Amino acid sequence: MATADALLENAKASLKDKNVDVAIEHLEEAIKVDETHTEAHETLAGLCFIVKDYERAASLYKRVSVLDPKNVGALINSGAALNKKKDFKEAVKTLRQALGKDRRCPETYYNLGIAERGLNHLAMAVSAYKEAIRLKPEFVEAISNLGNVLLEMKNHTQAITQFRKALEVRPDFKKAQKGLKKAEEASYQLKQSRDPFGRLVNMDEVEKKNQIEEKKIELTPQERFEDRDTVHKLAKESELLAIDLLAQIKEELSPAVLGITRLMTEEKNSTHWAQEQVEYQSAFRRFLLRLEKLKEKTDEIKKHEEKIQNKA
Repeated sequence: MATADALLENAKASLKDKNVDVAIEHLEEAIKVDETHTEAHETLAGLCFIVKDYERAASLYKRVSVLDPKNVGALINSGAALNKKKDFKEAVKTLRQALGKDRRCPETYYNLGIAERGLNHLAMAVSAYKEAIRLKPEFVEAISNLGNVLLEMKNHTQAITQFRKALEVRPDFKKAQKGLKKAEEASYQLKQSRDPFGRLVNMDEVEKKNQIEEKKIELTPQERFEDRDTVHKLAKESELLAIDLLAQIKEELSPAVLGITRLMTEEKNSTHWAQEQVEYQSAFRRFLLRLEKLKEKTDEIKKHEEKIQNKA
């Protein structure tokens, strides 16, 4: 009786002759002879994927991950096969297992993006694709898929940007070319629906504006000096508040949001969730306080303007 290794070699020989069916038969026999033969399982899984037997491929790849726990690629490939059979929920579960073993593989995030999109978790899909691109900046398939998700979210401008980035990497990439054309057409149609004849003039507004402009504000030299000084002071204070607000968004709020987003792609316990939620709520409260201060300052500018206008 032939050994599993011998049957594996027979399968490889058949593949060289492009006889896939015979290769599959040899591999099926090999894993009957040795149920723990990792390479036979993995080779058979790859062939099942090629012949589009995705359910069998996913099952075999899962078996490989059990036989060889360090084989993260088997989990990723299992997730890819589950995506092909549109079992997106199971794909997400499998790919999160892969992330638990290795968080630096862009293909894991890429396949997770496909699964999340399949579940209509578009924001999660965006997050996954962005992480794949961060780890592999020229991952053209991930860039193009990100464009497609953004297009579904009707974020035409960003979708166009992503498709153009994909085409910078690979100018002949058909999916990106098709996506760019679709995004540009959608953007154009949206603009047409909002303003099909261009911007029309509202004569009442024009007349009102002209009447305001015709008013000549009479101020004494001292009042003009005080006006300029007040406006300059309020504008400078507003600028500093805006800078502080933007810094807080970058340094506190954005990392807090990212922390929660990443947790949603991981299997974490409730303690991690509680900690991230507290940090987010704290950052958000500080953000609202800064925003309110900025609003108060802009209201002061409006009140000052009204005060000067009333002198007319």
